[in-house]
Amino acid sequence: MLSGTSMSCPHVAGLAAYIKTFHPVSIAWPMNGTTSAYNDGELAFGAGHVDPVKANPGLVYEAFKVHYITMMCNMGYNTKTVRLVSGDNSSCPQDTKGSPKDLNYPSIEVKVEAKKSFKVEFPRTVTNVGCTNASYKAKVINTNSHIKVEVNPDILSFKEEKDKKSFVVGKGLDSVEAPVAAASLVWSDGTHSVRSPIVVYAI
Repeated sequence: MLSGTSMSCPHVAGLAAYIKTFHPVSIAWPMNGTTSAYNDGELAFGAGHVDPVKANPGLVYEAFKVHYITMMCNMGYNTKTVRLVSGDNSSCPQDTKGSPKDLNYPSIEVKVEAKKSFKVEFPRTVTNVGCTNASYKAKVINTNSHIKVEVNPDILSFKEEKDKKSFVVGKGLDSVEAPVAAASLVWSDGTHSVRSPIVVYAI
């Protein structure tokens, strides 16, 4: 399949389902990402060919049904509404505390008031699905001088497959006039590059 969105869509969807049988929560990195008005194109899209045989993300951000239910509860959904979405008898725990941003999702975004400073933290956990005895170094790609992104810790070491490591992404902003400011976080072990887009919306 060389071109055509109508047929490439189901082909890629099938390949994604195939890959997920080996890596239940996989993420993709961009291919030939286009440029855009949003700095390094975090909101842009890519193009290219996929090779399912070579697809091994190295790290994955796992999130299961219970995590999405917790997110809905943190957004203010009541038990009745949660059950309409989940299709079962799920309910919000009485001691639910947290924020929707705590969902263990690769992408990171936040809405802030324009021209006002802020600081926010995003807890994340990655699971090693690549090599044993792997070490990943965090790199922040940031061309916006108003955004400050910190990752703690910035090195993750894994001894075994399926090992999990947690980290916190902290973002600060002095002031911004553009409606969108973007950066990205890349974890790399020299072979795999696991990318997370970081987007700040100023309203």
